[in-house]
Amino acid sequence: MTCRSREHLIGLALVPVLMLGLSACLPPEADGLPPGSSSAPPSAATTPPATTQPDETPDEPPHTAPAQTKPGQTDMAPGNTPPGNASPGVAATPTAGTPAPAATTEPQPTAVAPGADPDTAEQLQESQGPKASPQEPTVVSWVPTGPIGPNDPAPGQRYLLLQQFQCDALAQSVEGAVDAAVWQAGAAVCRALQTGSQEDWQRASIAVAMTPRIPQRQCLEFRVAATSASVVAQYRSNPAGTFKAEPGPGEACPRQLRGLTVVDEDLRPVTGMTRASGPGTGGTIVRLDGYYVRVGQVLFDGVPVLPDIVAGGGEYQTLYLRMPPSQGRDTIRISITDTVDVAGTVTFFYDDPANSANSSNSSNSANTHRPPKTAGMAPGSGLPDKPATE
Repeated sequence: MTCRSREHLIGLALVPVLMLGLSACLPPEADGLPPGSSSAPPSAATTPPATTQPDETPDEPPHTAPAQTKPGQTDMAPGNTPPGNASPGVAATPTAGTPAPAATTEPQPTAVAPGADPDTAEQLQESQGPKASPQEPTVVSWVPTGPIGPNDPAPGQRYLLLQQFQCDALAQSVEGAVDAAVWQAGAAVCRALQTGSQEDWQRASIAVAMTPRIPQRQCLEFRVAATSASVVAQYRSNPAGTFKAEPGPGEACPRQLRGLTVVDEDLRPVTGMTRASGPGTGGTIVRLDGYYVRVGQVLFDGVPVLPDIVAGGGEYQTLYLRMPPSQGRDTIRISITDTVDVAGTVTFFYDDPANSANSSNSSNSANTHRPPKTAGMAPGSGLPDKPATE
């Protein structure tokens, strides 16, 4: 009985000591804290272990020592959920020593299939944008092919150089020539087409503007002037474009006879005539219409003759002939030769071939004392022979 009383006395004596220890471990009250401070509950790690009395009765349950924290573990505050048991809708907080889970992002759509080659992907992405297609060159008509013979005069040879795009050779060949302007313009346009340089196009434009007016009867020069002006006009409509020259359609200045015109002594056309005709006595002057360069021979009904040339006969000159008596013929078909073949024939009609034959015979018998009149001079002389004096 005495022992129990002593134990009670010792326990009562230890109560104040325990109260003082507990008061030191309790957090300070909020009344004395500064604004914005909050008191945190004491951690389980800082709570002192419960003290067991030496004379503990077996009726009281034994005190359990606090669990020690192992390396890599984290103390959980009251109310926290350990990782791996997170509640739905609550993100898990990474702890020390535990790697944070990688952030997952939703893949963005791309124009390249997964696993494609990076170079291929870059090319596909670049090809998605609109790209301007290269500009097609503008086709322009160049001088058409011309029937040029090896014995043609200078204009034909110059035209051949221009046709073959020998621009510099053409420019050198016309230095100092009287008709150099039109050929220099053609050479300048030729060079501009070859180089595409803006400076060459400017020179070509100036050269074309300085070209004099070319009559249509100068067929080659007329063609060159018209072609040069047309190409420069197309350049001015599109100065930033590129141009490609191709030969023009057809044939330039084909050699041919197209008609026969009766003219008076002044070489002016006689009006009111439906066809080229004249008296059987001869003497009618006719003009050979067409394009020819250098007449070699004149043929009557396919037979070469020495004609009575009134005018012309030179290079690129129109030929005028005086028709002979009919000598019983109704018509005469006229053709010529040139440095190249000349197409076509023209026909002269006699109005009274029978009467002209009789009058021609009587005239010849009456003038037997006179020497016969020559047919004329060679082509190119321009004038017929004068009758012999008595």
